[in-house]
Amino acid sequence: MTQTIQFRKSREMITYEALNAVITGNAFLPSISLVPLLQHRGSPANPLVAPGEQVREGQLIARGSSSDSAHIHSPIPGIIQKFKTVPQPDGSMGVVAVIRLSGAFDILGKKQEQNNWRYSSEREITGILEDKGVICTFEHPDPLVPLIRAAKKKGRPVLVVRLFDLDPTCQTDSMLAEQYFSIILEGAAIIARALDASAVLFVYSGKEKNQFTISADISSELFHKRKILFRRVEARYPSGNTGCFNEIYGAAFPDGKTGSTLFIDPVTAISVWEAVVQNKPILYRYISVSGHALKKPAFLKVRIGTPIGDVIEECGGFKADPARIIVNGLLTGTSVYDLDTPVTKYTKSLHIMDNESCPSYSVNNCIHCGRCVQVCPVSIDPYKTVANIRKGIFSPKTISDIRTCQNCGCCVIVCPSRIPMHHIISEAESRMQKGEYK
Repeated sequence: MTQTIQFRKSREMITYEALNAVITGNAFLPSISLVPLLQHRGSPANPLVAPGEQVREGQLIARGSSSDSAHIHSPIPGIIQKFKTVPQPDGSMGVVAVIRLSGAFDILGKKQEQNNWRYSSEREITGILEDKGVICTFEHPDPLVPLIRAAKKKGRPVLVVRLFDLDPTCQTDSMLAEQYFSIILEGAAIIARALDASAVLFVYSGKEKNQFTISADISSELFHKRKILFRRVEARYPSGNTGCFNEIYGAAFPDGKTGSTLFIDPVTAISVWEAVVQNKPILYRYISVSGHALKKPAFLKVRIGTPIGDVIEECGGFKADPARIIVNGLLTGTSVYDLDTPVTKYTKSLHIMDNESCPSYSVNNCIHCGRCVQVCPVSIDPYKTVANIRKGIFSPKTISDIRTCQNCGCCVIVCPSRIPMHHIISEAESRMQKGEYK
């Protein structure tokens, strides 16, 4: 099924092949799992196991080393073979624990717990989320608990739940919102309690409102006296990042009697529900797998650490020579080159492109056509910013533009020279956060 995306600030349009929104099922368990010690922005976890040790399914194998780090659990039972460095889905290199499948399962196939969180305190809930290694994948992957604490500290927080994808070609969040809306509601209610939120705002795109409404009884049971609102966004790209939500937020709360904001997506809400209600750490991710070079598109439940080569093989393998394998969307995603790249907590989609849909190209010099400026939704000059980054010129204007950039990828899509501007700006932003640039 062909879908069309129109950019927010131009008449530019692109088309892509969309999946039918049906969950295919559980992916096969990997015989070898490559579990990264860093699966979010921040610091890696410190390993608690050594080569040769037997680990259980769901066992804590690496402990978060600081407030910007999250715990890591074994997605399968097995034996720790070694630690090694492999390519990550975000294009970086990272250390993984190599686990060979072996032994009985403690969670798979067992009766699931159903804990009643309604009598749990805010501290108890945040303790569970921290213990289970839950991260937020709304825009950038970050440990969830520090975000909750920061928003709560500012006072009168509002929880905003996006019910669609940041990158519409990804499709995972939209599929989950359609098929697991009741679980997402309860996950959002759990976060709202931990946050002590004054209101909860659900934002959807391109759907009829009655698909995402809740009865007064359910609202009272889950959210008590908190204000619950539903808002629809304009179906143009980008429309799902924090910058685009400012206008919606202001319209939803015109009196201005709110404070800080915490943004989450369906993936995060489901992870929270499983952690608190079912007492499960993050062991898997739902991943949409598609592309012209793939034999059989699928929407699979995949264990963390599964090599993407195993996921592709489960979809029938390649039907044509792959030109690129893109993780997390055609607009904002990253091209990977190694089939041993593992699925992580922030992996949402795989696009397997053939030479016809993604022909080979080389990066050329800027021809100063100005199309990147015309299409930029936040009205910065993407290439001038990139040029200054390359020259090491970090003026106040350049730093402001780096922070303003939404990393939506619109500039790259229209660039005839194929300059990866949003990736360069994103990398510079990451370095600024580490204190490399002032």
